[in-house]
Amino acid sequence: MKKMLQSFILLFSIIGYSQNNNELKNEIEKIKNDITELKSEITSVKVQNLYFKKVLEINTPVIQQKEDGDEYRITRVMGNRSEKTISIHFFIEVKDENKTSSLEDFSLVDLLGNEYQIDFNNSSYPYLKLSVDVPLNIKITFKDIIEEPKLIKLFRFNSRNEPERNPFDSTKSRLEFRDLNVIWE
Repeated sequence: MKKMLQSFILLFSIIGYSQNNNELKNEIEKIKNDITELKSEITSVKVQNLYFKKVLEINTPVIQQKEDGDEYRITRVMGNRSEKTISIHFFIEVKDENKTSSLEDFSLVDLLGNEYQIDFNNSSYPYLKLSVDVPLNIKITFKDIIEEPKLIKLFRFNSRNEPERNPFDSTKSRLEFRDLNVIWE
């Protein structure tokens, strides 16, 4: 009787405390779901990483200049053969305070001394509101380009900046960028 009671208790404890397949299957499914979520997060991080690499590559300045607490960085000088235009892409970033800025008197001179006029229809709006440490992308396009110059000798413009705190405390700057290579498409 004692052996029978011991075997009954042993059998009951084995059955009572054992895991069944359903619990293991649920755990496996949960782990699989976690793995798929992690894989999707990894792919999204990879996509973001590629995007940031591309942005850094595109926004690497060809030439930069600082003037009155502002930083001007030219990133691309592109020529369009079919439209006979040259577009200059650059960033303006203020470092000291928020400002309103107006860009004017744009001029582009090639190696032969030809001066080109701005195409206002295909250029960015020249009256800007600039915030501290936020770069603003500007595109200035020049039209009626002659003979597809490979090098721009001079790109210049005036910049008039007014701080938001005191609009009467404005500053004027004349910016000049020299020897810019043109990439023609």
